[in-house]
Amino acid sequence: MTRELERAYLHGHTGPALPPPAQATVRELAVLVVGYKNPDLLETCLRAVQTHLPDLRTLVWDNSGPDYPGMAEVIGRHPDVDWSLGSANIGFAAAVNALAAKAPECDLLLLNPDAILLGPLAGTRTAIAQSGVAAAAPLVIDGQDSGDRSRPWDVAHRDRGLVRALVSKAGYAEKLRRTGLSDLYPAPPQAVDGYLTGACLAISRDAWNAVGSFDEEFFLYGEETDWQHRARAAGWQLKLVDEQGVEHTGHGTVAGDPIAGMRSRDLLRANIALNLELNSNVHKADLYLAGTSLLDRVQRSARKERAARRRVGAAKPSVVFTTNRLVYGGAERQHVLLGTELDRRGYEVVIACMQRFGPLVAEVPSSVRVVRQPWWAPAIDLGDGKSVLVTGDTNTETGFATLWRRSGKQRRWLVGSHIPPEVDRPTYSRGLAAAMRRADGFVALSPRHWEEANAFQNVGKRHFVAPNGVESVAALANVAPRQPVDGVPKLVMLSRIVEHKNPHLLVEALDGLRELPWELSIFGDGPDRERLEALTPDDLRDRVHWRGWSPGPAAALSDCDLLCVPSRSEAFPLVILEAMARRIPVIASSVCAVPDMLDQGHAGALVDDITVEGWRRALRGLLEQPQTWPALGDRGFDRMREHYTIEAMADAYEAAIADVFA
Repeated sequence: MTRELERAYLHGHTGPALPPPAQATVRELAVLVVGYKNPDLLETCLRAVQTHLPDLRTLVWDNSGPDYPGMAEVIGRHPDVDWSLGSANIGFAAAVNALAAKAPECDLLLLNPDAILLGPLAGTRTAIAQSGVAAAAPLVIDGQDSGDRSRPWDVAHRDRGLVRALVSKAGYAEKLRRTGLSDLYPAPPQAVDGYLTGACLAISRDAWNAVGSFDEEFFLYGEETDWQHRARAAGWQLKLVDEQGVEHTGHGTVAGDPIAGMRSRDLLRANIALNLELNSNVHKADLYLAGTSLLDRVQRSARKERAARRRVGAAKPSVVFTTNRLVYGGAERQHVLLGTELDRRGYEVVIACMQRFGPLVAEVPSSVRVVRQPWWAPAIDLGDGKSVLVTGDTNTETGFATLWRRSGKQRRWLVGSHIPPEVDRPTYSRGLAAAMRRADGFVALSPRHWEEANAFQNVGKRHFVAPNGVESVAALANVAPRQPVDGVPKLVMLSRIVEHKNPHLLVEALDGLRELPWELSIFGDGPDRERLEALTPDDLRDRVHWRGWSPGPAAALSDCDLLCVPSRSEAFPLVILEAMARRIPVIASSVCAVPDMLDQGHAGALVDDITVEGWRRALRGLLEQPQTWPALGDRGFDRMREHYTIEAMADAYEAAIADVFA
């Protein structure tokens, strides 16, 4: 898959950016501000907007979270602002996209909440009204600089490559600005061939519509750089305007908060790498990440900063989780939930992504570090004491662990398996199995999972059982009993749509039960959806609904009487726990950990014969007795509450960690 197609598939871009039109459209300008905590800075920012741009529409998205202290007073003093409030932190890119959608006929002025407007920006507004100009920025005064040290044109940067990114990280961009090794210009540029920083950035609506919105994978930092790269690739121009713009000092919103500052630096580093990957290749991204890790260890100033953020002499071992990407799925979500709970219990926790970040980074508390690190450079800053690495059973994570494990005597490694075991042959390659045997323990999801994983090859002499969990004990305290099925029973399947998940088998099984009342909704998307959906008989379309992608289990299960999991291959399907946590009864194929999850059929219906006839018989038995479903859902809920909470998962991992250090 090309980078362009991957970007379109992952981030919703429908095609290449369109070239600039022959004539620009004259539009009003809207001011967009994304707030994050620090209401005093936001107040100062909005006062300056009111002074210099009093007639413009101003929209603010507050990422601080509900009822952040001091924010209500700022809102009260600015009633004319269009406020978007109360959401969790959705990230800068997503917030800008949401605000831009609320002002569809306007050009856009992106203004940081820690930036102070110094004038009416007449030149900047004129610049984006010119045909072919995608974005323009005025000069930025650094609040920490003074006199000759201030270079307000440094808002403009040369095109960033691997060498320039590393030079900037090393702190030599200023000294080398007269060479091609620096991303800084020696004098105000006539044409910007890289990007303009986003502290005060005006964007043409024509360009926004042609190029597309910000890529929300960036979450924070790098999104405006990526957008401008796409715009320039389509023939648009960037303009640096010689007028006084704003006073701005970087990272103002996290000043005085070392934990938030650390997350900010980790996001910046990862998103510079993401820009290099999208604009060049993943190898340059990995070289940048490895290079910055090396610089942190050899530069004196970096060593001091690194030492200051390490927890020395911690009573509990540090815990590192690895994953390829923080995308919605099984193991990735569990690492976030488990890491958050262990962090709450006093462990130093780091999540290391081998490839890229992902949308789940928004759900990780700032006290849990999230870093991007290539598998072949396993350099993670930790305290001076014991540490344990928890990996998946992939090649990249195992390679990372093998190198990491050799670098310290007080290091331990646990393999947290999540790949569905093969039932008739070895699951792992010979080399991967041999590498995993060097771990200090293999963590299985259930007793049956361990039996199947170890049936055809030796994956480790010491093993632990630590089932996943999806809800906290507190969240389950007020789950009301389900009412009897009223009307036509609503069946739901929620999964990635690939053949081994068997949505077509479920439809064919129900096709033979037309005389019974039922309605099926299939949620999810995937590479096999079009082909498998086409197998649904036309005269069943009023009863079988392919709903497509769901934003999460809550949406898919909101109107569900029975969850169906017909897969022929699973390890530990979390959707079963999601249903059990809502007292929704479950019917599932008897594969891997599923019988353990459903208490051998007491807490849910098991289908041993995973064929159309086998599923049809099992469904008939349930559909003929819907009055039994609430009791089945209650037994599943009790099972989940006892064995599959986040706390139970953390208890099991704590026991395993203690054991490997015993």
